Amino acid sequence: MDDAHITPYIILIYAQRIVYGRKFEHLGNLGISSLAAYLEDKGFRARAFTGITTDAADIFESEFQKTPVSVAGFYCDYDNQSCVEEMSRYFKNKYGVKIIVGGPQTINLGEDFMKSSRCDFMVRGDGEAALLELMEYISFGRGDIEKIKGLVYIDESGALKLNEPREVPDAINSYPLPSSSFELGNRKKYNISVISARGCPFRCAFCYEGGNTKKLRLRSIEKVIDEIRRGLHENPDAKYVWFVDDTFTLNYPRTREFCAALSRLRKERHFVWFCEGHAALLSKNPDLVEMMVDAGMARMQVGMESGCGESLESYRKQTTPEEIEKVVRICRRAGLGQLAGNFIMGGVSETPETLERTAAFVEGLHDAAPGMIDISTTFIMPLPNTAISKCPRDFGITILDPGSLTTTEDFPVNETDGLTRFEISMAARKFLSRSAARMSKLYKNGAVPREYVRRHFELSHKYGLSSTWYRFLYSRDPVVKQYYEMMILSRGVHSDGIAPEIIESYYPCRTFDIAPSCGYFKTRPVMDESKFIGLERDLAVLCDGRTRLGAVMAAIRQRHRETPGAA
Repeated sequence: MDDAHITPYIILIYAQRIVYGRKFEHLGNLGISSLAAYLEDKGFRARAFTGITTDAADIFESEFQKTPVSVAGFYCDYDNQSCVEEMSRYFKNKYGVKIIVGGPQTINLGEDFMKSSRCDFMVRGDGEAALLELMEYISFGRGDIEKIKGLVYIDESGALKLNEPREVPDAINSYPLPSSSFELGNRKKYNISVISARGCPFRCAFCYEGGNTKKLRLRSIEKVIDEIRRGLHENPDAKYVWFVDDTFTLNYPRTREFCAALSRLRKERHFVWFCEGHAALLSKNPDLVEMMVDAGMARMQVGMESGCGESLESYRKQTTPEEIEKVVRICRRAGLGQLAGNFIMGGVSETPETLERTAAFVEGLHDAAPGMIDISTTFIMPLPNTAISKCPRDFGITILDPGSLTTTEDFPVNETDGLTRFEISMAARKFLSRSAARMSKLYKNGAVPREYVRRHFELSHKYGLSSTWYRFLYSRDPVVKQYYEMMILSRGVHSDGIAPEIIESYYPCRTFDIAPSCGYFKTRPVMDESKFIGLERDLAVLCDGRTRLGAVMAAIRQRHRETPGAA
């Protein structure tokens, strides 16, 4: 880097419109964080920001006033294309900086987008090398713009130029580790996202990776562990590691080595972790799930998509409903806390009959593992170069809104031969309601083991992993909520875990406050329409957490004139 020049400064931005939940902010964008680290390592000043559009504008303005910013880079995905288009134009008009757009959606963008957004360049594919060469060219006039592979731009004559595609890089192990110090905004993190491999060998018809990434590249386990260690050190409150790989469980020996390395790291700093798994692979290697749970995996996601075998085959999932059900039972036996499963609504040749079969399939999964499975739904999104986007009619689908201008992934953009767009939307709601009804029934009937209820409270309070079961069932029951919060947040233990010969030395404690929790009916305490009479009333009063069980039992015997053996 030429010392005669001020260090060029680029701010990389992943922005979304204001949407309910704003989960993307909590996870951050690992891609732009990695790019910032790469450019910093090469001598540039680079920062990354993830957040909503208004916050991104404020952050950029603040940085621009403190230090001259020469380049703004935007991460463009399918669902934020219109947002990037407007922000790019706004930044160009207000600041006059160079604008670079990258991300997966760029392979689907061309001249119209560049002219409307007023962006100067688009980078397609892995961005590290291309962005470095482009920054050298923008900042110092070095290199030849026509030779920067993967670059798209409009030349001086007004013609769109598509440079030669860039080869998929193999040397990802040599890239520097991302750091929270390169992130702008509120940098306090409660989870760490990390990727152990780029690419995916599967070719799912609806998935961006399946349609575009042709090569799987693995990072070394040592490098990934170093990245996690750094992330945990920089973020003392983080207790949850999120592997964003498309399938962490692809290679059995490697996953086994990862589990051993993660177990060693957890001795240095306690955390739990999440990964994605493929049902076909896990069903053939059931011991792998137990190995991962023992190494601290608290939550896993398996792409389920449909309960219909023919639909899974059309999606090219390379799995079956039977394998998915087998994996659910494997996870249950292994003691996995949470298993997430996503189902596509209004997908391949969807009809009321296929929806019914999928809903019944989900009910069966809940029955097989009460309290474990988190069910969610999604709609088909015409991501660039996917098989469904290229030939939707081959899948019985008609795309009505290819630009996703009428949705934030909360409303379908397609219809099928058997369902209208609005019928798909209503079907998704009914599907989730039916799943919730089965969950409620299992819970009320006592089918959910007590240890699973406790585990979900623990995952929510200690690690921020609030499952559907926790949010909509357990935490809404005031008695259950107070009981398990006392168990989790204090030194409370269940009587089943206490030896009979010492149990009378323990202090029983009610898990509710009598005065605010109880009403009265003819001077008798009432809670949840149940009268506290006699023994129940006295136990509630005596179990105050300050009186040993032996003394409580003695008082009960005296008051109710029972023999020692009867109590």
